[in-house]
Amino acid sequence: MMPNSLFYKICLALLLLYQFIYPLAFDYASFRYAKNLNLVEIYYSMPYRDLNFTTINDTVVTLVRVDYSIHSSFSADSVIDSTFRRFALTSFKEAEERDLTMVDQRNFYARPGRYWLNFTISCLADTSPLAKAKRVGFYSDTLTINDYSDSLNLSDIELAAQITTDTNPPLGDKFNKGGLMVIPNPSKQFGLAYPLINVYLEAYNMVPDTQSFEVTYAILDSNRTPIKTFKAEKRKKEGSSVSLTFAVSAKELPPGVYFLLVNLRDLTTDKKVGRYKQFFIAQPKSVKGKYHPIATEERVYYEMIHLLATEKEVRHFKKLSGIAREKFLEQFWTKHNFDEFKARVKYADLHFSLGQKLGHETDRGRIYIKYGTPDEIEDLPMTDYSQSQQKWRYYKKGLLFIFIDLYGNGNLQLIYSNSPEERNHPDWEKYVNPEEVRE
Repeated sequence: MMPNSLFYKICLALLLLYQFIYPLAFDYASFRYAKNLNLVEIYYSMPYRDLNFTTINDTVVTLVRVDYSIHSSFSADSVIDSTFRRFALTSFKEAEERDLTMVDQRNFYARPGRYWLNFTISCLADTSPLAKAKRVGFYSDTLTINDYSDSLNLSDIELAAQITTDTNPPLGDKFNKGGLMVIPNPSKQFGLAYPLINVYLEAYNMVPDTQSFEVTYAILDSNRTPIKTFKAEKRKKEGSSVSLTFAVSAKELPPGVYFLLVNLRDLTTDKKVGRYKQFFIAQPKSVKGKYHPIATEERVYYEMIHLLATEKEVRHFKKLSGIAREKFLEQFWTKHNFDEFKARVKYADLHFSLGQKLGHETDRGRIYIKYGTPDEIEDLPMTDYSQSQQKWRYYKKGLLFIFIDLYGNGNLQLIYSNSPEERNHPDWEKYVNPEEVRE
């Protein structure tokens, strides 16, 4: 059952307010550590101008406390940690001129599953337990930790500011991966500051023979339509698992939201696997213009209008580009509440995701985003043709939605609705008594 509507809206409003007041660039990736156990790396960064500094022994430093908690959505698994970090500057002038950013990484181990994360950065006067803390960064969202234990698979993709060879790293260096120094780019923004999109990921469960495997990758636009593809590369296997690195130029891409798609094929079995990663091309600071696209994480939600728009609006939007596209988006969001929409998408992804399918891509997630929290949810018993059913009722709107798990895989599909904006299953009368929906 969904939470009380008013309470839920208050919580979402506070969450959105906190993340607006305390901006923080954040990203994560998980890699296989052992069977049914992953190494999870969380990356974060903040501009030095947003931190508080003090002088200690003639050195300009900032003292930071990092607090985070991760709780599983389906089990008692949780991770709670707090640590102190110290970052030094050569001078404030250099930090301002170079627009320097604090980049750091925390690691922990977790089983595959879906987790809820709260992450906070606070500046301290000193490292004593009673030191005053000023919150300067906050992030809260879901983490999906994939299961890499069986069949051919790819890890999450880590986007990096720099990847270099380092065969003799300091003991315990968190940025080192098997002789590679991988400096993360938590903002996932590239462009003038980072003209190369550096990529690190790992492949698992290939057949351990002397044959080769093939890697292909492509850049997709915000609608996941390929706009640039690269020639397939064949590489020799080094066992059943291998680390992969490559770099893609960001110079020719205009500001906006993109996806990187990496595909791997084991030439021994001809099995294939793929992995997506979202990234942004930042707008140069010298470029001005009311309708020029700005690459931020919110941009993703800004362009997901297909979850609210009519089919006619979506068809029209797909034909637009440049300034015309930006004007359309601006006009669209003057008619819809963007903050509420973004909160609903996040809620749907947390509660309705199924395997690799995000919650907003499912029927229940889509209906929730479009119509909001139902006034009533009725769980119906198992039948001869269904593992489970749900009825969603919106009394004030006079709407009814019936979802049925037809194949026993947990995916409740929309079978019937009295909303003229929705399409019923062609055989809905086979699963739903017409007399019941006339109530």
